[in-house]
Amino acid sequence: MKILESQVALVTVFPNRAQITRTAIASLPAGEHWLVFDNLPASIDQKSVQVNGRGSAIITKVQFQQTFHEPPSDEVYKALQASKQTKETAIRVLQEKLKRLEKQKQLLDGIAQKITNTNKSYDAADLNPASWMDMMTFYQNNLAETDAQILATEQEKKKEEEKITKINWEMQYISNTPQQRKNQVVVGIEVRKEGEIGLALAYIVQHASWKPVYDLRVSTEIKQMQMNYKAVIQQQTGEHWENTELRLSTAQPAINGQQPELSPWRIQLYDNKPGGGAYQSSQMLVGGIQQNYPVRAMSNMFHPIQEEEENEDSELNMPEEIDVLTATVETKSTSVFFNIVGKHSVKSDKTDHQVTIMQTDFAAHFRYSAVPKLSTYAYLKIKVKNDTAFPFLAGETNIFLDNNFVAHARMNAVAPTEEFWTFLGIDEGIKVEYKFLKKYEKKEGGMFTKKIQVWLYEYLITIHNHKPTTEEIVIWDQLPISGNEQLKVHLLEPVYKEGNDQLKKTDLEYLEWFFLLKPEEEVKIPFKFSVEHPQDMAVDGL
Repeated sequence: MKILESQVALVTVFPNRAQITRTAIASLPAGEHWLVFDNLPASIDQKSVQVNGRGSAIITKVQFQQTFHEPPSDEVYKALQASKQTKETAIRVLQEKLKRLEKQKQLLDGIAQKITNTNKSYDAADLNPASWMDMMTFYQNNLAETDAQILATEQEKKKEEEKITKINWEMQYISNTPQQRKNQVVVGIEVRKEGEIGLALAYIVQHASWKPVYDLRVSTEIKQMQMNYKAVIQQQTGEHWENTELRLSTAQPAINGQQPELSPWRIQLYDNKPGGGAYQSSQMLVGGIQQNYPVRAMSNMFHPIQEEEENEDSELNMPEEIDVLTATVETKSTSVFFNIVGKHSVKSDKTDHQVTIMQTDFAAHFRYSAVPKLSTYAYLKIKVKNDTAFPFLAGETNIFLDNNFVAHARMNAVAPTEEFWTFLGIDEGIKVEYKFLKKYEKKEGGMFTKKIQVWLYEYLITIHNHKPTTEEIVIWDQLPISGNEQLKVHLLEPVYKEGNDQLKKTDLEYLEWFFLLKPEEEVKIPFKFSVEHPQDMAVDGL
């Protein structure tokens, strides 16, 4: 058997796992050979193993196997220990430096306190303004320099501590694995003609993931939003991905691709007399067959090259290198792939690795929205149309308004060509006031009619635009929904009519007012409704 020297050439990261493609090239004489991909990760999915390649050969067999190997050598552990000791020494040096700087700061404060002590008597020379100014300048300059040194030293100390944390994790990993299983894939290959054979091994591993993150930079001056669509990749698969191509996929391989099937729903009749039993009993046998999944030779994925004179290129048919600044998108029938530009290295230590999927500008439509009943703030939001080929997955957003960070938020999934709204936080340039005016009751009905109790509620909503520009704003409120035909709700003010563009009402009795507020314009919205019910009944929920 020949152990192959393979490298990770392509990684496709799914939301909760990854597909690794390893490549290797071997010069082989004609005849039958056994080639081994060694030291594969422990979390490999055996059923996912596939092998193909290029060259004048045929794959005859692919076999997954496990052997045992010795733990990492003492030299590796000792090297980690030495590195840790070096960094611990550096941290001690930094701690001593911090102590000296703190003492230096205390000394400066002591000098300032001694000079400004009001109990001390001064002669005319001591009160010389030039001397005071020199002392003050000396104090301020030295204090600022000391504070800057303290901050820089603390940051340097934090970096060294983070490095020690990573070393501790590697040492623990080594010490907890006295003897490990070693995963291998053995490939049987029949070489027709001496020469180079290229092989590609693909497999699925656990403990890898990616999630979308968005930086939304909005300009109120030019009414534009710049989106930086990023992916945060994490992995702890046990193997480092060094200088490899990356693809991100929206597919969910963890979910069974076949819909579930209904089983017969059987019921039984029971005698409801004391001590009685079932008239009839039936059982439905539900069983499963445990299957073993031996790794098969993926000969259907291997496309043999006829002869070297027909195609001198014996390299693997790997994806073409991307030469654009952002990712390209590849849409399949049930999922989307993002091909990330360049080569990337992602360590197996669960640290975040960010890549850019897309960065582009969108025209934005601005509007304010408020729900005075719940919050007396006006919230700025924008409507954007996704006119790219990229689907936006649901994820966290970092919002920057006119180059200032304003809020964290979350964006729902958005398909290409779809319009979406996203909030940008509160704007106190528009004031919202919500007043409860009064609640009173009336009783209606008499001797010959049913007695009815009527409750009336009155509110006043005030909106004032203090901004120098005309702004759109939508105000939301609601009416209670009756759950009984004898319980009736009436909107008394404002008067609602179908087809009114300024006031709309939904099936859930939400009221939506739309206004264009000029600079310094104030709008008052009277809101009044009644609830009526029979006097002998009580109302729950008001």
